This record gives sequence, structure tokens and C-alpha cells, in this order.
Amino acid sequence: MTYVTFPFKSFLKHFRDDTKGTVAIEAVIIVPALFWAFLAMAVFFDMYKTRSSTEKAAFTISDMLSRETAAVNEAYINNAMSLFESMSKLDNVDALRISVIAYDSSDDEHSLDWSFGTGLDTGLAEADLVTLKDKLPVMVDGERLILVQSFGTYDPPVNIGMNNISMNTFVFTRPRFAPQLAWSAS
Repeated sequence: MTYVTFPFKSFLKHFRDDTKGTVAIEAVIIVPALFWAFLAMAVFFDMYKTRSSTEKAAFTISDMLSRETAAVNEAYINNAMSLFESMSKLDNVDALRISVIAYDSSDDEHSLDWSFGTGLDTGLAEADLVTLKDKLPVMVDGERLILVQSFGTYDPPVNIGMNNISMNTFVFTRPRFAPQLAWSAS
């Protein structure tokens, strides 16, 4: 009985040069990666479209409030929240907070005229203004601005490794037709 022996080096050379089945193996490796990349692009596009609609909705609410000459109340803010929800493409709109902030240049401090949040336990507090100082624009003495903050989450339609992405907005506008936006408790 004679055994045919191939040296290990020639076996490796033969294995390297053999091209049978390479297309099928490459397809098995590449197709799932391409499919995941296609889904990821669709989810990222949808996420940016949602972010854009959320920011546009926040700017719309901010602009609406900046043109208001009468005092606003809880019902007004709740209706603004309903408008925001209908304009935004977010899956979950958790809260909308409206605040009016004044600036005193002699103390170089911001103060809170009023703040109301719908969907939140409380509005913005005076102590929170210290952390927001870097986000607020340069203001002149006695100036007021309207701050609109929205809090929501985006849940991707397909799980590609991201879940419940926080999409909060932070929009400020100066009052246009009145020196300030007033609050009415009734």
C-alpha cells in the first residue's frame, strides 16, 4: 500500500490557488453587512428628519410666543404642547417647558420671571439658570427672552444597536411686540 504524501507547503499553495466556492463565501460574508448598512442609513435618515421636525416645531412655538401681546396661561401652554406634538415626528414627546428670563447687567446675572412646564413636575428654577448661563445669548440690561425647551425620545423603527435616543430642544427668542411675555395664573 502506497501513501501519497503532500508536503505541507504544497498543500498551502494548492489551497491558496483553489478558487472554487469563493463567490458564495464572499456573499455569505458581505450580504448581511450590506443589509445592515442599508437599514442603518434608513434609520439615520429618519432620525435626522425627526430631529429637524422637532427643532422646527420648537422654533414655531417660540416664534408664536414671541408675537404674543396678551398674558399666557396653563391652557395656552397645554395647547402649545398639542401643537408641538402634532408638528414633531417624535415617538414620545415627554414635556414642553416655557420660561421667561431677564438679565441684569449690574450683577451680571439672569433671573427668572416665570416658568411653566407641561409634562414636568416643575418649571425651570432660579438655581438652574447658573447651569444655563453658557447656553444663553448675550443680553443687554433689562432685556428678556423666551426659552422653549422640549423633551422627547426617538425610538428607531428597526433595532440597529440604538434605542430611545433623547431629542431635546433648547430654543430662545426675544419678545417682538411687547417688552415681555406675561404669565396669568388663571
